[in-house]
Amino acid sequence: MFTFSPYPDLHQPKAPRLVIGGYGKTFYINKDTAPFLEIETDPNSWNPFNAECFFQHYFCIGNGDKAYFVDLYTKEIKTFSCDMYFGYFYIYQNRLFMASNSRLSCFGSDCELLWQTKEIALDGIIVNEFSEDTLSVSCEIDPPSHWVQYRISIQDGNLLP
Repeated sequence: MFTFSPYPDLHQPKAPRLVIGGYGKTFYINKDTAPFLEIETDPNSWNPFNAECFFQHYFCIGNGDKAYFVDLYTKEIKTFSCDMYFGYFYIYQNRLFMASNSRLSCFGSDCELLWQTKEIALDGIIVNEFSEDTLSVSCEIDPPSHWVQYRISIQDGNLLP
C-alpha cells in the first residue's frame, strides 16, 4: 500500500528522487511504510488549489497550470496542461476527474484522457454530485460569484439538458 507525506522520515534510508519542473515542494512516497520514491515539483507553479492524490497505481499532482501523473510502477510521468490553472481532483468508480478554471477532464485507469468538456466556466468548476450517468457541476462564469449549474454526461463530457 502506498502513502505519502510532506516530510521525510529521517530514520529511514533515502528513496530515489524524481524532479518535475524544478526544485521545491517534495512528496515522500512510502510503500508499506518503507521509503519508495521522492517527487519534487516546481515551487513557482503554486496556486491555492494545488493538490495530490493516489489513483490506481498513479500519484497525481495538480500544480499551477498542470497535472502530473506519476506511474508508481514504472516511474514514468504523464503531464496534462490546464487552460489557466488546476482546480481539483475527484475520483468516481474507476475514473479520475480533474477540474480546471474552465474545463472538466476525465481520465481512465491508466490516466489516459477519455474526454474533456468544452469551456464551461471562466474561473472555476466544482463537482457537486456523481450519479451513474451524470455529473452535477457548479461553474463560475462571471466572477465574482456568478455560478451556474450544469449536468454533464459521465460517458462523454457533453452538457445535458
